[in-house]
Amino acid sequence: CLYDDDGCVLAVVECKRTARSPREGEEQLRLYIARIAQQQPFAPLGFMANGLTTWFWEVGLAHPRMVAGFFTRADLKRLRFIRENRQPLAEESINRTIVDRPYQHEAIRRDSEAFIAGKRRALLVMATGTGKTRTAMGLVDLFLRTSWAQKILFVADRDALVEQALNDGFKAHLHHEPRVRIH
Repeated sequence: CLYDDDGCVLAVVECKRTARSPREGEEQLRLYIARIAQQQPFAPLGFMANGLTTWFWEVGLAHPRMVAGFFTRADLKRLRFIRENRQPLAEESINRTIVDRPYQHEAIRRDSEAFIAGKRRALLVMATGTGKTRTAMGLVDLFLRTSWAQKILFVADRDALVEQALNDGFKAHLHHEPRVRIH
């Protein structure tokens, strides 16, 4: 078990030999999480590992997914906070000072629907000059206000796009949020 400072279990690790698939431990992990959830105020997160691969699982909320390794205590606490505090995306209004065009609202709602359905990725395709940066800022704002995320990684393939996102996006529309450029 991976513990929080207060002694509560943040995550359970179910381990198998390297010759076995870590996914063979799904039922054991489900049982461990259910038992621990009866003894503390929340259900812990889960990991399945065999020394070669590691899978992360939010039992009851998402399907297991392969990860690069175990999460830090801070990451586990962040995931717990999000799970306990997030509000329904569909019920929250989109900030009209950031996004003012109907098709941008539609794009945000469609992406939100994908995340509500349990997807971890969504693709936003829009023509040049249609407000992709503002639409992304509207989506970021929505996710932060509803506690679906606490940190956002915005990736761009050119310096000009990064500067545009920082200045025309985050600085202009989400000025109260901290931002850092990673080179």
